[in-house]
Amino acid sequence: MRAKISGLIFLVVFIFIFPIQGFAVDYWINDVKMDAFLQEDGTVHVTEAHTYEFDGKFNGITRTVIPKKGSSIKDFSASENGKELRVEKDDDLYKIHRKGKDETITVTLTYTIMSGVEIYQDVAQFYWPFFDNRNESTYENLVITVHPPQSTGDVIAFGYDEAFQTESVQSDGSVVFHFGEVPSETNGDIRVAYDVELFSAANEVTSDKPMKEEILNDKNELMIKAQERAEMKETLSKVAIVLVPIFTLLFLVVIVRNRFEGKAKLAAVKREMAHPGALSKQVMSLPATIVFTNHNYLPQGQSMAAALLDLVRKKMVRQVSDEKFQLMNKETALPHEKILTEWLFEKIGRNGVFDFSDLQSYSKNKKNSGNYSSFQMKWGEAVRNEVKEHRLYEDKSKFKLFLGLLSIVLVPFLFLFPMYELFSWFVLTLILFGGIIIYLIAYRPKNREGLRIFHEWLMFKESYKALSADEWKKWSEDDQMRAYIYGLGMGDKGMMKQNDDLIYALNKPYRYESGGFYPYSVYSFGYVGPNASAQFESANESIGTGSSSSSSSGGGAGGGGGGSGAF
Repeated sequence: MRAKISGLIFLVVFIFIFPIQGFAVDYWINDVKMDAFLQEDGTVHVTEAHTYEFDGKFNGITRTVIPKKGSSIKDFSASENGKELRVEKDDDLYKIHRKGKDETITVTLTYTIMSGVEIYQDVAQFYWPFFDNRNESTYENLVITVHPPQSTGDVIAFGYDEAFQTESVQSDGSVVFHFGEVPSETNGDIRVAYDVELFSAANEVTSDKPMKEEILNDKNELMIKAQERAEMKETLSKVAIVLVPIFTLLFLVVIVRNRFEGKAKLAAVKREMAHPGALSKQVMSLPATIVFTNHNYLPQGQSMAAALLDLVRKKMVRQVSDEKFQLMNKETALPHEKILTEWLFEKIGRNGVFDFSDLQSYSKNKKNSGNYSSFQMKWGEAVRNEVKEHRLYEDKSKFKLFLGLLSIVLVPFLFLFPMYELFSWFVLTLILFGGIIIYLIAYRPKNREGLRIFHEWLMFKESYKALSADEWKKWSEDDQMRAYIYGLGMGDKGMMKQNDDLIYALNKPYRYESGGFYPYSVYSFGYVGPNASAQFESANESIGTGSSSSSSSGGGAGGGGGGSGAF
């Protein structure tokens, strides 16, 4: 019963929090025709025909009509095939109710714009945003026609943004704006001016000053800017045709050159290897060797288990039982070994004794999450610092600086290309620039010593998987332990399986017949290693974990605008 009530509460909360997602409507506005009939008194009668195609159930359509400052909307109504539809008004949003499912419908809207025409001394203009960047829908095909009070030949007409160069002046003085497809969240103000004498019945004058010259200047300025934009776009296209291929070729030459240089250096190192595939000598600690040969990656569970067993191998820690360990000596410990022993034997364990049950209890307490994560980061960083101290990578800072400074040339074009609608060149430039940056970050060639260590362990990893039990038995116990710990820490499935197979092939008991325990032997690793890895993995999972809002403002001419939708 309690579960049902909880489920009901969750459903109600979900509906109230996510109403839009819960009642989303799939629709397309295939065709929109708007006719603005300018009246002699300065009002504008508007008729709009919206053709919607719905996929699924719907309750109606919406139309937002936001008037410009100084104007207002009156007598809004809606109909379909002459049948009036119910309209619900909420500020500037009109909801037209018309239920249906999987239909294509055409709804006719009519309304009057009071003081829609601006009256000046010499001209009257209709400067109006039928939609703006607050519009949530795409109009597949939009046509807006402005009709003067009577026929005239003296017309000034132009549009902004999406309406630019879409106008066509008819013989009677009406102006048709053929928009075609209009994406959502875009502007498209239209501006039409006629002789002021056509509006002799207008009682309200916007401004008693001449306006025709200013309107013509605005149109000329718009055309000049468009011409300048077109010229700039053409110039950028010519630059892109040269710039992008040159940088691409240069980048490829750099990659190929570095590749060949690296291969030559590796071949020289391999020729110098005395025993390819043999267990490498210990240059760094095993955790540092693991992170270096594993491309700077430390598998958390396996690497921590391997680090603990390496302390046992080095006799800094004594293995008391399957689950318990005792700290014996940390005077000669490396920095990351000191961090590990302090954490395991003092923070998680007590009095120099660490038990896996302590780890379980610690990890289940969510209050320890921050400290645990901090320790892992600190320990991992200390392991990587040991690698850095051995200076196993070449210094390529000058090369990276040169290539990085050279690539800055591309940065301005990442802004200019999309600004001037050169989207193909923008994508290519972005890929090229991103590739260069990624390469500069990732390019860390190893020096000869680094290559030797890396490939000695890499070749050992492959040969170890095919090692026979008889050969392995000839190894010293320390070498057996090092090989086992390396395979465990790398998390390599092939090496871990070989670890199990080789220890099983020894055919030795894990414990003495008397029940005693091998405190220091590779035999004990056969059980403790996988168990330790599983324990640390479980701790990591236990300790781990794991609406935004936005607002926008917009508007067309005079703060007006609008858009369309459905519900």
